[in-house]
Amino acid sequence: MIKLSEIDLGTSILSIFILAGFIGTAFVFIRLTIIGINYIKINYSKEEGAGNEKKETKNESKGF
Repeated sequence: MIKLSEIDLGTSILSIFILAGFIGTAFVFIRLTIIGINYIKINYSKEEGAGNEKKETKNESKGF
C-alpha cells in the first residue's frame, strides 16, 4: 500500500506541474497577443500621421 500512495503523490505532483506549464504557456500567448496588438496600433498611427511633418530645430551646439 505504501507504493500505491507514492504513485498517487508522484502523479499528483506531475499533474500540478503540467497544469502550471499550460497556465504559463497561456500567459505567454496572451502577452504576445497584447504586444502584437500594441505594435499594430503604433504602426497604423504612424501611417495616419504621415502628413504631419515634425519641425526640425536647429542645434547650435557643436561637438558631441
